[in-house]
Amino acid sequence: MIGTVQAAYPDKPVKVIVPFSPGAAADAVMRPLAAALSAKWGQQVLVENRPGLTVGPQAAAAAPADGYTLLFGAASTMVTTPLTTAKLPYDVQRDFVPVVRLATLPTVLVANPALGTKTLKDLLSLVRAKPGTVYYASSGRGAPNHLAMEYLLSLNGGDMVNVPYKGAAPAVVDLVGNQVQVAFMAVPSILPHVRSGRLLALAVGSSKRAAVLPQVPTVGETLPGFEYVAWYGLFAPAGTPAAVIDKVYADVVQAMETPKLREVLQAEGSEPATANGATLGRMIEQESQQWKGIIQQRKLSID
Repeated sequence: MIGTVQAAYPDKPVKVIVPFSPGAAADAVMRPLAAALSAKWGQQVLVENRPGLTVGPQAAAAAPADGYTLLFGAASTMVTTPLTTAKLPYDVQRDFVPVVRLATLPTVLVANPALGTKTLKDLLSLVRAKPGTVYYASSGRGAPNHLAMEYLLSLNGGDMVNVPYKGAAPAVVDLVGNQVQVAFMAVPSILPHVRSGRLLALAVGSSKRAAVLPQVPTVGETLPGFEYVAWYGLFAPAGTPAAVIDKVYADVVQAMETPKLREVLQAEGSEPATANGATLGRMIEQESQQWKGIIQQRKLSID
């Protein structure tokens, strides 16, 4: 029976719900992967953008557990939103099965050049000397880049004002327009603006320098121990047959390892980094503990 299910899947289009705005960093990963899977399966893989950190996961959790609706998840949907939202319409542990981690994305602390801070040390000195005068954008209160900035401040001292947006795309628009001065963003969201000089890259959040921005130091070179890396993964509704999950995992890994797809993703600043569902589940647990500690330390309110 298991072999039959695995051999037959998929025999119709597969939908992947992406809970982020079209054109955001998530699309730079999922849409090339969807094209590769469509070619492999002979069935269209449809990417459905449903902006809103709870809207998309709620729809995926309510879908039939047959493998024909998958959720494109990230730390925001699977880790930080559950920690910062009191009445969440889905439960990560109960309603979803981790299928595969897709990629990691270096994050970059960027500043509008008008702020006048040319290095991370400049920024850290400014927020200590003049707390509350620098405004930073986040993809929403409780989003990973909000908590990452609070993590930075916990190591440095001083304070900045969080300006939450409904996603990264509008935050970047205002960052370029100098309505806000700094932000932590995944590389694909800001790389064109850094290359054009409209934004200044102060530091990357990963423990190693980013391949697409090798000249930019890590935050850890100034504040030892700091690390903040974004990631993406695929999740299925709980109860999805194991054979279907295994097939999705195997085919995604195979697609992500092709030179063509790797080149496309790396050019956008993403790094293919596949891992199985068990590994992804453990990573979610570890990050949940880390961010829970930051929330408590910084006394951040929860909806």
